[in-house]
Amino acid sequence: MLLVYSHTGAAEWKATPSLNLKETYTDNVRLAPPGHEKSEFITQINPGISLTGTGPHLKLNASYGMQNLVYAEESSQNTMNHMLNANANAELVDNLFFLDGRAAISQQNISLLGPQAADSANITGNRTEVQTYSVSPYLRHKFSNYASTEIRYTHDEVSTGGSELLNSQADRIQLGLNSGSAFKTLGWGLNYSKGKTSYANTANLFPPALDTEVLSGNLSYLVTSKFRLTATGGYEKNNYISIGPKPDGSFWSAGFSWAPSAMTSIDGSAGRRFFGDTYSLAASHRTRLTAWSLGYSEDITSTRSQFLIPIDPTRVMDLYLAALYPNWAAADPVLRQKLTEDYINTFGLPPELAALAGPVNYLTNRLFLQKRLQASVAVTGAKNTLVLSLFHVTRDAQTSQAQDSLLFGSSTLALTDNTKQVGGNAFWSWRMGPRTSANINAGFTRNSFPSLGRTDKDKTIRLSLTRQFQPKLDGSLELRRLQRDSSQDGGDYSENALTASLFMRF
Repeated sequence: MLLVYSHTGAAEWKATPSLNLKETYTDNVRLAPPGHEKSEFITQINPGISLTGTGPHLKLNASYGMQNLVYAEESSQNTMNHMLNANANAELVDNLFFLDGRAAISQQNISLLGPQAADSANITGNRTEVQTYSVSPYLRHKFSNYASTEIRYTHDEVSTGGSELLNSQADRIQLGLNSGSAFKTLGWGLNYSKGKTSYANTANLFPPALDTEVLSGNLSYLVTSKFRLTATGGYEKNNYISIGPKPDGSFWSAGFSWAPSAMTSIDGSAGRRFFGDTYSLAASHRTRLTAWSLGYSEDITSTRSQFLIPIDPTRVMDLYLAALYPNWAAADPVLRQKLTEDYINTFGLPPELAALAGPVNYLTNRLFLQKRLQASVAVTGAKNTLVLSLFHVTRDAQTSQAQDSLLFGSSTLALTDNTKQVGGNAFWSWRMGPRTSANINAGFTRNSFPSLGRTDKDKTIRLSLTRQFQPKLDGSLELRRLQRDSSQDGGDYSENALTASLFMRF
């Protein structure tokens, strides 16, 4: 922190306090099944502050909000939630020593089986606070145009407001040596990573630590100026007790990278890891008014890992801004956060748009094999914005059910054996005037639980009107409907809600 402080003098700092006032009427505050609905008026008084720091050696963007919920009837449920999103990057020694940092606090749904609240105003008992932070110092050096190297250490922690997800911390070191521009035809790289994740010692459900180690090498061959062949091979080792294949062994993949124009790129590969055949695809195409993307990935992951990812390819705003900024996915988290907030404020869009997503990342202490297929198209015009996205995600558990006994209890442990989520989102924004926009967001998700023989269909539609009354005063009116149709008795519910809000910046 002292090193960072020494570089802040030349930075330009801007602090912007804000106040968000909301009043919501809902006809089903608890998202209860038919016959048990209860209406409620909910008042929110949400002060916040955003802080930016920009200089030759420092970039920081942080926003904090305090959500205060006051219920007209169920005053015992009055509560306060914290919301934080902070990213920073500092260059401590010119062109050599850098530091990345990130911290976040958010409210998340716990289980896919429970009611899927639109926000924390609903009283469902299925939400908890998730806190994450990471700090990552690293050395980066270029050997002229022949090669570049990076040595990075990362420490991160993930915790929740209760005992739902076991609190954990991880330490990881990464070493990389990759060819530079001098190797135009034949590119190469060597990479090594070693990590350890330690969990809270709760009922001895986990070993003292989860160790991972990966050594890999990669080659690429430039066939033409627009087409490149790629190959990767290596060895990985994990020490978790798997209910499937032994989690270590050699791996390989072969593929290609094709960029026929500056507006089009396709990267694909096929290979094999210890759990079987693997495939990946990342394709994008841009025109003056549209942006198309198609992606597929497979990996062993966890809930904690996904909460630490600074960019979510299922978010509506990420899909849309990727259409405006070709290097969106490669941009650092500080820049992505600032662009998102600036766009929402400039065009008077509802702040909730930044969090609208596709597949739900439910809480689980187990490791799982995730296979994700994602497709999207964004269309921009002078007054209209349209974003369509589709997704298909499967998750198959790789570790024992016992690790979730505290989270779900013994009756629903099969929830995390395997799940499948299929659905999509459609977002349309019509700029009616210089300071007025109308927005429609519709979403559908089908959650399937083969081990439980259960299927839930969740439908969401939001209609909103936003108006900029003054440069620092925005207002919005939103009508929302949620509906779940479940094959499980008592699993159905629906909600209609109307929200009026004012957002003031000082």
